[in-house]
Amino acid sequence: MCSSDPSSFRCLILFLAIALALLTGASPAAANSTQVLISHGLISQAVGDGGDLFLRETFGGNGRTCGSCHSVEDNQTIGPEFIATLPPTDPLFVHEFNPDLTQLEVAQLLRQFGLILENVDGREDPTNKFVMRGTPASLSLATSIDQPAGSPLPEDPMGNSGDGAFLGTINSFPLGATMQHFPKTLNRVEGVDFRLPTQDELNKMEAFMLALGRTQDLDLGAVSLADSGAEAGRLIFMNDGSTTTIAAGKCAICHSNAGASHRDGGNRNFDIGIEEVPHPARELVPFPFDGGFGKDPNPDGTFGDGTFNTPPLVEAADTGPWFHNNVIDNLEEAVAFFSSSYFANSPAADPVTGVGPISLLPQESDQVAAFLRVLNAAFNLAITDQRTSAAITLENSSSKCGGGGGIALSSTGKLTNLTESASSGGGGGQCTDSNNGGTNGSRATVDTLLALANAEAADALVELNDRGLHGTAVALIQQGIDKNQQAITENSSSVRKSLMQSALFDFRNAKAELGTGLSFVLGEANLMF
Repeated sequence: MCSSDPSSFRCLILFLAIALALLTGASPAAANSTQVLISHGLISQAVGDGGDLFLRETFGGNGRTCGSCHSVEDNQTIGPEFIATLPPTDPLFVHEFNPDLTQLEVAQLLRQFGLILENVDGREDPTNKFVMRGTPASLSLATSIDQPAGSPLPEDPMGNSGDGAFLGTINSFPLGATMQHFPKTLNRVEGVDFRLPTQDELNKMEAFMLALGRTQDLDLGAVSLADSGAEAGRLIFMNDGSTTTIAAGKCAICHSNAGASHRDGGNRNFDIGIEEVPHPARELVPFPFDGGFGKDPNPDGTFGDGTFNTPPLVEAADTGPWFHNNVIDNLEEAVAFFSSSYFANSPAADPVTGVGPISLLPQESDQVAAFLRVLNAAFNLAITDQRTSAAITLENSSSKCGGGGGIALSSTGKLTNLTESASSGGGGGQCTDSNNGGTNGSRATVDTLLALANAEAADALVELNDRGLHGTAVALIQQGIDKNQQAITENSSSVRKSLMQSALFDFRNAKAELGTGLSFVLGEANLMF
């Protein structure tokens, strides 16, 4: 996520990634990259096919794809700062240049708040019966869509209110998305305004979606953070009130292991009072209040039971703005919300049926936010590692040296035993050839992987820098970014690999600075673009 300052370093890296994709021939390079990744064993055929559909298929509609709102460049979501980088002809803005779709979105709310118009309560009156929601990041779905036992929620609780999947399953999720977001007109006639994905296409997209982000939760009890404030935040996060010597954040009751599952199992919905918070977007354009899960009408004109879905928190620091309606755009304020009167007066804070009230001091809330920042930075660096490692594998196979197997780096100090458990590929031994890595179209794939690795590393920089955390790690991350950038502009394959391997060393050592127990199991779809 770009910071609130669009001139920030993170934004500059993000712009570089987008510009690089354009310079290397965006669509052909992206499409060819899938086969390059498959042929080198970095992703499976099913995930590759599903990713191509998710990221590139318009399903006969208005030009949008699933990737229009779940962008690789913005952590599988879209926020206002990222939206501001898109050209006016981007299909996300189809409502601004297609006269048949002027009411598909509320233009000001999309551009300024990242809010998408959703007809979750029925499409019979789409321009009046709607809600405005942010785009939930489609990361780590494999860990976050378990149906709680005895719950009215569907088989796969998805979206902001748990009922976002068209038929209640992740497999059917693209069906509803196609009808809602892809039509040529608001008549939404199948075969005229769009085509629906076939069952085979749905199966492939499901494989891709389940391979994004993490595929397992952390063991938060085994994590120890080096920064004292962040470590204090971890303990507060985990304390359900049974420990009286530290503040009780009670966060892990609903976010077990900083994921999306309740400690008693399943991804659950709650009414936390967030709809009561005055939304600054309503000062710009009035819009209906959101009733959450379900379609039963309420006296206030909303539909639903007032509850919303629990998101995973490992990825929280760089997938803001926060909550289903993007009402808070600062992580520290998002954490502090749970000590507010809005939460205290909500059903979720009921001492019998909910978690009870939460009363953290400002310093304690900031410590929890610091914990989330460090946790997300470690996740960013894991994906940076995954993408850089895959780039090294491809670079090796493009050279006379061949390659594959583990990365040939000096295994000393902090580098030892830090390889992520993931389909991230590996490097090879030393290579002295001068091939430029262009064999079989892999040069464009390598360069784009490095640019996206740098964008992920820049996320970690923002998360840490914004609160003055881990200066040594920040310096190492910056070094790694610089080396990857040099590799992108270098023609000698041996020099490119040396730079990439050195960058990987920096990224891994930076991650080690953050603490221990931060091992993520990553999905192979993180390599697609």
